[in-house]
Amino acid sequence: MDSQEPIRILILSNHTHSINKLLSALRIEGVDLKAQSVKSKKELYEQLNFLSWELILCYEDSSLSIEMVKDTLFKQGLELPIIFLVDENSTIKSVELFKAGIQDCLSIYQQCRIITAIKREVNGHRLKLNHRLLQQNFKELEKRHQALMDASSSALAYIQEGMHLYCNKSYAQIFQEDDHESLQQSPLLDLFEGESRELLRSALSKKFDNELELILTLHGKSDDSAMPDRELKLSFTPVSYGGQACLQLILKHGSGNSTYSASLNTVNKQDLLTRLYNKSFFLEKIETAVGKAIKQQQHTSLLIVQINEFLVIKSTIGLSKTNQVLIDIAAFLNKSIQKKFAAARLGDFQFGLLIDNCKLTESIELANFIKSKINNHITTTSLPSLQLSSSIGIAAINENALDAEDLLAKAMVNLHKTIPSINDAQSSNSQIQGISMLASYIDLALKEQRFKLLPQPVVGLFGETFQDYEVLSRMIDNNGNDMPPSDFLPLANLNGLGEELDKVIVNLALQSLRKTENENIRLTLSLTSNTLLSKTFLPWLSETLQATKTSTDRLFFQLSETQICNNLDHCTKFNDGLKELGLLSIVCHYGCVANPDNYLNDIQPVYVKLDKSLVRDLSYSQYQQDELIDLFTDLHNKNLKVAVPQIEDFSTLPILWKLGADYLQGYCLERPRQAMDYEFIQKHEITVDAQTYLQ
Repeated sequence: MDSQEPIRILILSNHTHSINKLLSALRIEGVDLKAQSVKSKKELYEQLNFLSWELILCYEDSSLSIEMVKDTLFKQGLELPIIFLVDENSTIKSVELFKAGIQDCLSIYQQCRIITAIKREVNGHRLKLNHRLLQQNFKELEKRHQALMDASSSALAYIQEGMHLYCNKSYAQIFQEDDHESLQQSPLLDLFEGESRELLRSALSKKFDNELELILTLHGKSDDSAMPDRELKLSFTPVSYGGQACLQLILKHGSGNSTYSASLNTVNKQDLLTRLYNKSFFLEKIETAVGKAIKQQQHTSLLIVQINEFLVIKSTIGLSKTNQVLIDIAAFLNKSIQKKFAAARLGDFQFGLLIDNCKLTESIELANFIKSKINNHITTTSLPSLQLSSSIGIAAINENALDAEDLLAKAMVNLHKTIPSINDAQSSNSQIQGISMLASYIDLALKEQRFKLLPQPVVGLFGETFQDYEVLSRMIDNNGNDMPPSDFLPLANLNGLGEELDKVIVNLALQSLRKTENENIRLTLSLTSNTLLSKTFLPWLSETLQATKTSTDRLFFQLSETQICNNLDHCTKFNDGLKELGLLSIVCHYGCVANPDNYLNDIQPVYVKLDKSLVRDLSYSQYQQDELIDLFTDLHNKNLKVAVPQIEDFSTLPILWKLGADYLQGYCLERPRQAMDYEFIQKHEITVDAQTYLQ
């Protein structure tokens, strides 16, 4: 279910035992319910009249017929899905029931199918109601929009196949027309003469997807010789009006110098050095692409190309030669793409590419090609002892896209991630097909929730009250085998599905908490970079926690040090949102940067989880033990506890206890598995004395 609201079910049955058995099964599945049993026509009428229901569950033993139920619904103006339940040896003909208007007919012993059918029908019912609400809101919006257009001082019209569908008063006044309605259903070409008419005819005869601008001359009318010729700027944009595809036309008075106006318009869109688009105009292009993806399912790919070690190159070869490098790279990018695209310079050493009708596999192939070519061979400028290289971030612009700012942030995050490689020509086709199939399967797995959780205990050494588990996830493939996150997470992020994946995992985790009788269990969840950049995840999480009545002290969210350092502003803002909800965070892979103090004060985690590299040689390295003692002391002085993960050797346990670790996690304690029944140490402390063997 997309919503965590309780399902409101009206049950028509005479057997209380059967009802309670089904309701119990639903609640075990984590479905919140509000149910009411009805045995007579009077009770049915009262329940439908005074309360709001989402589904009718009709048992075969009910004295109320389907025809009577449908008639009662019709009289009250209601549309509710009906699921009919029959005994195993029932003689009722399901065909007649479906003709009467039920949505499904199932045996009372098909419990799993009944639960699935209930969820499906309620979800469909809610979608139908939401659709009606959106339609009503849309009509209100259209009315306000129409009123604004009518009263606007901007000259506005909608053109379809050369004819006016609509124009406002300001538009008519430009052509000296008193009644703007007289222009509607008249040809646009009739308003111009001579060369301007032919230019307009030629422009409109060609198909264009983006904005088209023309500067035409409007000649004085023959009956009004005093009226001078005027220059008009016409801006055409493909839109829809009244449900019809058309062109929006905005008229403005020209500046008097068409050549200068055209040059000024070009300069306002361009980067002066590279002659690519500038950032502000590129953002407008991205917003247009988002609209096409949502309305027309036309997918686009956004690539950010960042030149590595650019400041070092600049300080070595100087500003003039550095500028020539950027010009050469811009020229290469303009020649490297065979599809329709837009290229821009986003910063000193960052470029953006927006590629129309580009699938994710094509984006990956293009990104690998660009990375392989951006080296000394594409520039005429000498780079002594320096190797030119790049990092590329990809973001797919599809139905999941939010806005330009969100997409740029996602692509920036992916700059720091490895792009799936497509190497030699012989294997490229199979790899492309494999990536495409996996991307499609991830989308299907999210819709059908083909995931499972494998909690792993995080053991406190000093008698913690709570029992902590880190939640690890696996995606289930078509053969029922587990797929680790490393196999599907990169593609999910590139496709903008990371947030949807996290929502599925959170829902599964909350179900696990509801099923366990141990109220001391806490779960730690990791999050994708998509979610950390999201504007919608935290509001969704707030509603979900309220609906499930989950205590906020039973969930931790885990942020990696790499995520934080690459996106400090986003992570800090996200962490502040967690705090507002009463949730706490953990920093994992701690110890990989030089100055962690730069972010610890902003994040303020409950505890930090060390990176595995810090304890890899602990058993035989005195130097590493001394380093850890200093690290633990420093963190404890900051009131931060320390967890050590991925411990696979029992010999390191007493060493870590002596050094001052607070939590331990790893295969030597317990492997990740679906059950949460690890025997934690509680209400006492461990005392361990073991010999440390040093090499």
